Amino acid sequence: MFSPVNYKSCLVLFAAGLLSTANYAATKPTTITDFTKATAPAVFSVKSTSWRDPAFGNLGWTHSSQWGSINARKGKTVTITITSQVAGLHPGITVWRRDALLDTAPDEYFIDHFYPQRDGVYKIGATDEDSGADLGNIIMPIVAYGYDQDGNTKKVTNLRPIKDGVPGKLIVKFKAPETAVYQFVIGGFNPDTGVDSTVKHNVEVSVAISK
Repeated sequence: MFSPVNYKSCLVLFAAGLLSTANYAATKPTTITDFTKATAPAVFSVKSTSWRDPAFGNLGWTHSSQWGSINARKGKTVTITITSQVAGLHPGITVWRRDALLDTAPDEYFIDHFYPQRDGVYKIGATDEDSGADLGNIIMPIVAYGYDQDGNTKKVTNLRPIKDGVPGKLIVKFKAPETAVYQFVIGGFNPDTGVDSTVKHNVEVSVAISK
């Protein structure tokens, strides 16, 4: 279970200009599945290295991963379960909160074509990568992250390896620190030998929110 983000500290850092920002125009993920409406499990298509891609400095790649969205009230426990439908694919997930006060850009935008797996993402004065139109601010504190360690030949401790005894399965839980939209990205990390890294593979994703 992850602890809530220290909201006051976030505001202080924001005001001091100490939060990291992206250097590029904002982009739109191909799809963002809304789990407040699609309560049934969904099938995502992701590349097997997309959550931590060696080709992009071990960052995640926005467009070879797939995105989801949850609207959760403060204090509710959110459980996200990911199950690979391809043997040897190890899923990873990062969850951010769209800040209810400071995030003024449309929720379909993300700051860049790549993402850090365990950090908040912040862009003051975001612009559309195609039109150059002003979008507002993208303020997304980190909430939760982790990856499937079962059967995984690499272990990166600061990315929160998770074992549940089932290779290809990943369960992440967090308690919503605020009533807000929570966006998450799912991709693969360090696939087994023989898993094609050039094409997308299916993973099943389900979301449960405590009553």
